[in-house]
Amino acid sequence: ELLEAGPAAKIGAGAEDGCAAGVARAAVAENDSRPNVVFLVVESTDGRTWQPGYQDDAIPLPNLRALQARGVEFRRHYSNAPVCCPSRATFWSGRSAHRLPHKTALDANFTVRGAWNNYEGLPDDYASRLDAVLHEAGYQTFLNGKYDWSTGSHSENVFLDAWTTYARFAYDVNATGGWPLETMCASNGTVAPGGGPGGINSTHSSDWAATAAATAWIAACNKTAPFFVYTGHSIVHPDYVTTKYWRDQIDASKIRVPAWRPLTELHPCDFQATVLKGCAPPDDQAAAFYAEARRREVRAIYYAMIAEFDEMVGAYVDAVNAAGAEKNTIFVVTSDHGDMQMEKQQFYKMTPYDASASVPMVIADGRFPDRRSVSTTPTQLIDVFPTILDLAGVAAPPGLDGLSLRPLLEGRTLGRESVVSQFHGDDIATSWFLAVGVFDNATFKLIRWGNGSHHPPLLFDLDADPNEDSDLSSSRPDVVAAMDAMLLGVVDYPAVANDVAAYDYRSLAAWTDQTPNWRDAMAAPDLRWHPVFAPDNATFEKNVAEVERVLASGPAVLPCRAALAWPPEEGGSDS
Repeated sequence: ELLEAGPAAKIGAGAEDGCAAGVARAAVAENDSRPNVVFLVVESTDGRTWQPGYQDDAIPLPNLRALQARGVEFRRHYSNAPVCCPSRATFWSGRSAHRLPHKTALDANFTVRGAWNNYEGLPDDYASRLDAVLHEAGYQTFLNGKYDWSTGSHSENVFLDAWTTYARFAYDVNATGGWPLETMCASNGTVAPGGGPGGINSTHSSDWAATAAATAWIAACNKTAPFFVYTGHSIVHPDYVTTKYWRDQIDASKIRVPAWRPLTELHPCDFQATVLKGCAPPDDQAAAFYAEARRREVRAIYYAMIAEFDEMVGAYVDAVNAAGAEKNTIFVVTSDHGDMQMEKQQFYKMTPYDASASVPMVIADGRFPDRRSVSTTPTQLIDVFPTILDLAGVAAPPGLDGLSLRPLLEGRTLGRESVVSQFHGDDIATSWFLAVGVFDNATFKLIRWGNGSHHPPLLFDLDADPNEDSDLSSSRPDVVAAMDAMLLGVVDYPAVANDVAAYDYRSLAAWTDQTPNWRDAMAAPDLRWHPVFAPDNATFEKNVAEVERVLASGPAVLPCRAALAWPPEEGGSDS
């Protein structure tokens, strides 16, 4: 059954009066006392980075600390699909990634069962998006900044990468860095001269512009009806870029640099993610790439971006206070996904480890300023939708998968065992699924690869092993069984992995049918894989032949490869 369509979803930034033109909304009682909501979502923020004491408090976060001091800080909070569009599709709908059936932008006759990659999300006419529900219930709504929840909104880089997940393209790590699909991992980051507080000469001027527009709207909007304000901030998303002013706020001497294992010791699926992200340099670039000072500086620039976002948060708090609305406004501040920030020899998101899959969140309700607490109960982004509706006194639409976190805000228990995340798109070599839950008074994470038939699961005790270095799956089969049952209780991961492989195959076949000279199109200079797929590359014909093999063979879930070169007879081991 497709997601429900309707005109109420056609809501944008109502900058003039807080209401989308042409959309009827419920009559609002005079002096409506329901709470206002400010919902801020920043890009790419590792869930641990807002915690007091992280990296010896190398990141100054005075505004987030102030919200934490009068709200609830969530320390086991997870993205349900840690990449931009699928994540946003889940929390704006309150539904799990595998429960977002829609028509793909490629083929109107093809129903996609979920938000599998950055090309698949919500249809534009989805009727029950969070802002639409609030607007229909009488809230003034203002949305700006980054949306990125819609199907068909990303480039050929995104969908071709996803649809060829199981293609066995030729590569040689030592000679060329393998099969890199990203170009930013080897960067040293950028520190522009100047900069200053309040967005002065910022390298993230569009985020400051969005902040200025939203805070101006708060000042001007009608205070007799409650408001919902959302801004999506792109800052913190790679590239790693900041100004000297913000870089100088970070004490690099406090930053711990993650240790890296040899590539040959990585899990095959981690190895492939490292290669696909361009984080496995060829031999002639290895010395500069592996320098510890470079990793420390990349982290420092990443933290500088987080510190600058904190000042943006302060602007919203100041605007609410200036409007006299602080005692009736709820702040919900979080991120869409994390960033590996050089852990496990990776950057970017898309992987099941906490740096990528966990996100920070604080909820501060101005009506209850003394509710300071820290929650370590596993929670997830799809819980935000029912939580905001619950706090606003608005009835939730049917079909939500998340739970209201109101019990945790009020010091009660949530009554749920675990949370689940998954991803199936770019920069990975197979689908993956994770469950985080409490077993024997410890918080464990289970990771399943593909449909479960090629790689054994991984199990980590997140309390004792926060860096996820020690796999306990062999020594704790009891926990694996319990966590696997939790995961299967939410998502039939073997069936979903197989369905995604079929989707990849059908999509690739449709694209090649619709694209004249598709072989040349795959080698286009503007695609990120161009250096290894260019017509003058020695492997070009092999890569074209591999796409043809995939099209002739049909869909299949395949294991991740561990060989340093492929085909293995050209230098690597056959694995």
